[in-house]
Amino acid sequence: MSPEYEPLLLRHFLRILLYATMLLPFAITPAWSQAQATAPFEVQNSKNQRWYPVEARRIYTSACDLVARSIRPDNPPHLEPRFLLVLGAEENEFVHDGRVNEIRLKSWNPETFAEGVVIGAIRDVLHADDLAKIAHQSVVLADSTLDVRELRER
Repeated sequence: MSPEYEPLLLRHFLRILLYATMLLPFAITPAWSQAQATAPFEVQNSKNQRWYPVEARRIYTSACDLVARSIRPDNPPHLEPRFLLVLGAEENEFVHDGRVNEIRLKSWNPETFAEGVVIGAIRDVLHADDLAKIAHQSVVLADSTLDVRELRER
C-alpha cells in the first residue's frame, strides 16, 4: 500500500468506528427489551417503589434452585415459576387465582420476595391435585394418631 493512501484509510476506519459507536445503543436496546420480555416474572410498580431488579433476579434463581434440590437432590427439576410482582400493594401476600400468580409487596423486601418465589416454585412442582392430596393425607394422618393425654380423656 502506498503511503499516500494511509491517511485516507485511517480516516475511513475512524468514520466506521464512529458510526458503529453511534449505532451501538440501538443494537443493544432490542436485545435488552427482548430479555425483559422473557424474564420469568413481570413487575407492576405504579407507585414507583424502589427495588433492585438484579437482586430480584438473583433471589429468584437461587430460590428456584434450592427448592428444586430440596425436592429431588439427585436430579433437580428445572423450576421457573411465572408471576407478577406487584410493588406498592396494601399487604405482603402471595395470590394464586386460577392461572394468575402474584407476589404483592408493600415495598421491596428481599426475604418476603424470596418466600413468594419459593411458594411459586413449589406450586410449579405440586399442582392443585397434589396439594389437595397432601392436605387430605395430613388430616388422615393427624386423625390416625393420638396423644397420650387424649387417651386419658377418653
